[in-house]
This record gives sequence, structure tokens and C-alpha cells, in this order.
Amino acid sequence: MLVAALAALAHGAVATAAPDTYRVDPERSSTEFAVRHLGLSTQRGHFGRMEGTIVIDPEDHTGAIDFVVDATTIDTGWGARDAWLRGEDMFDVARYPLVRFRSTQLVFNQDRLIGIAGLLTLRDVTRPVILKIERMQCGSDPDDGREGCGAGAVSTIKRSDFGLTYALGLVGDDIDLSFHLTAFRVKP
Repeated sequence: MLVAALAALAHGAVATAAPDTYRVDPERSSTEFAVRHLGLSTQRGHFGRMEGTIVIDPEDHTGAIDFVVDATTIDTGWGARDAWLRGEDMFDVARYPLVRFRSTQLVFNQDRLIGIAGLLTLRDVTRPVILKIERMQCGSDPDDGREGCGAGAVSTIKRSDFGLTYALGLVGDDIDLSFHLTAFRVKP
């Protein structure tokens, strides 16, 4: 949703006196991750559901982005690994089912949103994270005409910073994250 708000600013969305609010579409948004495994390969997976809200004031270059990723929807393509990742050694989704991002600052290059500083909470541990905006596009949805934006944002985190230390010698510490967001404007 942060990306969607950034997209609106980057592509000259109609400015208004009041901030615009966008709601992340959980059916059209996802989070992907990649991590080194045994020093031989890169394992990839995704979380299938996210929700959130983006509030942005294109004139003042301000706003707030808040979204959650449902950690219970982790999917690496192998059920046994997914069950282990949901367990106590890793995400412990029974106790911590959500991963949350809250923006603290939007970063612009002139009128183009290029990054988002914020706080990521994983397993009840909160750390600062910077999301780099890689792609943004806004327009009308061809299916129903709703005004929306789509964006891609990336970051790399250290899993050990969030208490995910199991098998650090076998599984990499750096986790590449990609957020693919579609958000639609909430009518006033």
C-alpha cells in the first residue's frame, strides 16, 4: 500500500487539498522472499495475503503506510518445509501470525516517491527498515473503473535481528523481501 501511495505521487495523480486514502487489495497483493540455503542455492517463497492502508498527501509529500502480512500463508512449494517455517523454530505463527510494516517517513526525489522508511515487526521484534520503490503505476482498473495503484518495493533484512536464529550456519541470515501491492482509492 505504501508503494501504491508512492505510485500516485510519482505519476502525477490528481492532487487534492486533503490526503488520499488507499486500501490494499489482499487478493492482488503478495510478499515474496528469498534466502540462501546450504550455500548452494536460493530458496524462494511467498506469503499469500496482506492487508493495509495508505494515506498520502501528494501536495505536501507526506503520508502514512501501514500493512500486515499473514505469516500463516507462507508457501515455498513444499508442505513439510512450510509446516516447519510456521513452527516455533521460525515464524511461530501460533503466537505471531502477522508481520507488520508501519512507515515513519516517505522519501521523495522531487515529486517521485523513491523509498519508505519504517518499522517492521516480526515475532514481536521491531526494527527499522527501508523499502526501495522499484516500480509504480496508477490508473483505472479495467474491470470496474476504480482508481488504483500498483507498486513493487524491495528490502533486505537480517533474520537474526528478529530472533530467527535457527540453522544460521545452513540457512542464510540475509532475507530479500519483495512487496507487490495493488491498492484502490477509498471514496470520500
